[in-house]
Amino acid sequence: MSESQKVTKQPALTTASGAIWLVVGGIISLLCLVLLWLMRGLEPIGAATTGIVIIVVAYLAMIAVRYGVSSLRVRLWTLAALTIGIAITFLTVAVITVYGA
Repeated sequence: MSESQKVTKQPALTTASGAIWLVVGGIISLLCLVLLWLMRGLEPIGAATTGIVIIVVAYLAMIAVRYGVSSLRVRLWTLAALTIGIAITFLTVAVITVYGA
C-alpha cells in the first residue's frame, strides 16, 4: 500500500498536533536571531534589528496559533506559513544587508 506524496496529504499538515512546528520554528528562529544579532552594526543600520523584531513576533504568533486555534488544518497550515515567513524574513534582511554594505 503506497502513501500519497502530495504535500497537502502529509501528516505534518493534516494530523500533527503542531508541536513539531514549534520546535522547528524555534530552531530556525534561534539561528536567524543569532545571525541577525551579529549583523546589527552593518549597513543599513536598523535592518537587522527590524528583522529581529519581525522574527520574534512571528514566533510568538506561532505559539499563540498552536494553543489558540482549535481547527487542526488551519492551525497546521498557519504554523507552516509562519515558519516559512521567518526564513523569508531572514533571507530578505540578509540580502538587504549584503547589498547595503
